[in-house]
Amino acid sequence: MAGVRAKDHDDKRQLILDRSAELFARQGFHRTSISEIAKACNASSKAWIYHYFPNKEAVLFTLLREFLELATSRVIAAIEPHSEAKTRLHAFVLECLHVYAEYRINHAMLFSELTLLPAEQRDEIRVLERTFARVLRDLIQAVNPAIGQGGRQIAALTMISFGAINWTYTWFNDKGDLSLDEVADLTTKLLLNGLEQI
Repeated sequence: MAGVRAKDHDDKRQLILDRSAELFARQGFHRTSISEIAKACNASSKAWIYHYFPNKEAVLFTLLREFLELATSRVIAAIEPHSEAKTRLHAFVLECLHVYAEYRINHAMLFSELTLLPAEQRDEIRVLERTFARVLRDLIQAVNPAIGQGGRQIAALTMISFGAINWTYTWFNDKGDLSLDEVADLTTKLLLNGLEQI
């Protein structure tokens, strides 16, 4: 007979992911132990962690996979497919900023640890990364179709644009002078004014 899943299984699993993300971002994957994760979760022992994840790499893989799936699904849902290209780009930027603001973890640090995962898991994450990037790439091409004719340019511009969006979490303060919507407006204008001149 299959075991019955505890009602709070998903909550506990999410707690492990949240605390692990904080620890990995603050001190790195290598310097974070399963025991430290257990302590951060107020668990009695590291055996409690192993009930949900077989090892630390599985925690990292799950963090990366679930973040990319969430971010991709949310930006796609936020884009009105029949609206003007500039409006769709703004919707993409705004939703990205909302996702990053809600999940204020050091994504750059987490993704830099990708090489520590088994090859099969690395490949899965890279497929998800490409899917996410393709959404922005298609928007860039929609704003200025001539860019797509350059081949190498579109890939570079996609990564440059992601850089402008992704690093916002390092400096944005929701209690500061600018709202998230205003930052999205500024970022979109910066991208548009540059894209239209290329």
